[in-house]
Amino acid sequence: MKEYCSRNDYFLARIYTDEAKTGTNDNRKGFLDMIDDSSKGTFTICIVHKLDRFTRSKYDSAIYKKQLKDNNVKVISVLENLDDSPESIILESVLEGMAEYYSKNLAREVMKGIKETALQYKHNGGIAPTGYDVAPDKTYVINDKEAEIVKTIFKMYIADNGYGIIAQDLNEAGRCTKLGRLFTKSSIRDILLNEKYTGTYIFNKRLSKKDNHKYKDDSEIIRIEDAMPVIISKEDFLKVKSKMDGKKVGPRMNQKRYYLLTGKIICGECGASYVGAGYVPGRNRAKYPIYSCTNKRSHICSNKNIRQDILEGYVITQLKENVFNIDAIEKITSGIYDKLKEKNISTEKEKTSLIIQEKSIQTKIDMAFDMAFEKQISKTLLAKKTNELEIELNNILQNQSELANKDYSWLDEKKIKKFLLASMENLEDEDSEVKRRVIETFSHKIIIYVDRIDVIFKVEPSDSNKNTDSDKVGGGEA
Repeated sequence: MKEYCSRNDYFLARIYTDEAKTGTNDNRKGFLDMIDDSSKGTFTICIVHKLDRFTRSKYDSAIYKKQLKDNNVKVISVLENLDDSPESIILESVLEGMAEYYSKNLAREVMKGIKETALQYKHNGGIAPTGYDVAPDKTYVINDKEAEIVKTIFKMYIADNGYGIIAQDLNEAGRCTKLGRLFTKSSIRDILLNEKYTGTYIFNKRLSKKDNHKYKDDSEIIRIEDAMPVIISKEDFLKVKSKMDGKKVGPRMNQKRYYLLTGKIICGECGASYVGAGYVPGRNRAKYPIYSCTNKRSHICSNKNIRQDILEGYVITQLKENVFNIDAIEKITSGIYDKLKEKNISTEKEKTSLIIQEKSIQTKIDMAFDMAFEKQISKTLLAKKTNELEIELNNILQNQSELANKDYSWLDEKKIKKFLLASMENLEDEDSEVKRRVIETFSHKIIIYVDRIDVIFKVEPSDSNKNTDSDKVGGGEA
């Protein structure tokens, strides 16, 4: 990237680094610092080695690129130098989609191996629960000393002692957790909830590593009875569960709603963004989620609200009719593939040029040694000259290494077309995030006027399916 800046006369303002952090999420300090700094006007271009170094999540990519664009910052990939043509815009989305696909596919393959281990009811990494140790063959064995602590916790809770009292008694008796720490209310609760103590092997239960108390659907959990050494009887475990369930408060009803078009909608009247804005009453006392202009709240704009289901349904229909039809798919596939061929030709020329430069520098180094041997130059000058040449040579070798990764030969017309057809099918997927990725890939923006909605695509629709008149769906009151 330094070489790229030098070659294109860019001043390198700052390097943002996240060592050993995955690009599958945005929880990266350096990355988030860069996003924050983009609003300060200290730089106008964000350079990445490859697009998947920015992020491998299509949703995150769209949101953060939109934020950078609003701050007048452009994202440039050194190895995937894309222009502003329609083919390049789609190509960028395809490359990001492929990166996300391969990342998730790798995770799926890893999970497959982990599940195979789980089906043999063996330890799958991390720390064994208090009360168990892991044998060399990865099976669980009872740790007698810790098992007594677990039994004490269950007995005290059944006898109506709270988490705090149990923890206090254990700590005063010199007992500690598997990590050698004091017991807390949370650690007592986790032990009481652990069904493994009854001999039931359980894997893939937690929804997130960050929250131990949110669980996946039962269909995703591996549960094998009588697969582990028993520490607590099922009767005692059920007594504890019954007591804990009796103290639970009812479920919260403020679940966050998913809006597919977030960040895509612009008000045609005032230029502000349309965002998901809660619910409005409809007929028969029904309530409908809506999108609303952000300036409407402060009475700056009078453009009307629009129901979420109407707007999202309309945009999906427009994509199906204008982008995901035979003519358009053939046109997009051909355009992307032609662009790839151009890039491959350019890459080969660059490789040839670097080979010539490498040979030239190597020749200069040899000549410098010959001149020093014949005492035409001093050893000091030789050292200075060869050091300069070796720096140039290292830069060339680094560029050659980068070009070796700049290989699009794997992406042929069949794979591009397969990706487009899969995207079309994903518009029918029940998973909102899957639909969102397709909308983000192929739609540029949605403009809502008082009397119509304009959907602008990232690719030119096929001539046979172009809408000559904008549809009159938009702007109506919910």
